[in-house]
Amino acid sequence: MNAEPASANPGNLRLLSIPISHYCEKVRWALDRLALPYIEERHLQVFHYARSFQLSRGPNVPVLIDGKTCITDSTAILKYLERYTNDETQLYPLKHRTEIEELEELFDETLGIESRRWVYFHAMQSPGMALRISSQGVPNWQAGIAPLFYPLLKAFIRRKLDISTGTVELGMEHARNIITQIDSLLSDGRAYLLGDHFTAADLTFASMMAPFLMPPEYGVRLPRLDEIGVAMRRTVDEMRSTRAGQHALHMYQTERRPALSRISEINAQDTPQSSLDHVTSVN
Repeated sequence: MNAEPASANPGNLRLLSIPISHYCEKVRWALDRLALPYIEERHLQVFHYARSFQLSRGPNVPVLIDGKTCITDSTAILKYLERYTNDETQLYPLKHRTEIEELEELFDETLGIESRRWVYFHAMQSPGMALRISSQGVPNWQAGIAPLFYPLLKAFIRRKLDISTGTVELGMEHARNIITQIDSLLSDGRAYLLGDHFTAADLTFASMMAPFLMPPEYGVRLPRLDEIGVAMRRTVDEMRSTRAGQHALHMYQTERRPALSRISEINAQDTPQSSLDHVTSVN
């Protein structure tokens, strides 16, 4: 899919991210698809809090800065980016907007939560792999000290995301129910979830499925199948065999443009507080 930059001129776009986060991937994909150059500022989990609070007064990423405008939440960012789309690239076409928003909510608030819980549960059992994958493009000091604090980071993340054998098993039931629903939706042979072109529903579904599928086109390198354990591989194989999984992989293969970002190891003094005083949060 070859999109030209929209006629509107974005400001100096900066994306604050956790590189492996599929919610950050959702925004990265939208920016790349619209051929909007941007700087991606990557941080490790937990280490990102200082910058996210500085920029958005909140703990969560992704955060997008466009000139003097600050937008948080992946869905809010995608809707903000609609100003840079045209009829061919819009993610929320009016005809299907309500249904797209309903699916996006389902994928973000259930499927994405459970795919994240599942991948953290398994990945944290292999500290070396987890740190290698998580540290891509983050400041050197974070990558350097993370191994020393890994037990504390692991304990914090397990509590924060409510990760246990029981919650993962229950979450997989919820995820499989959604995948069955999407299998049924795709059973008529449609090319996209809604309408006749790629929308936020397809983008969000593929992004939230990525932890289950390990697509090579993801915005950062995910583990190869020969790098993951038997239990993870079994689930990846299961998900790839579904009609929904095949749809998500096909979206990555056909709709995921190469990244247009530049990676920045920014620190606080690079963004003066005086410039943040004029940032407007968009909800």
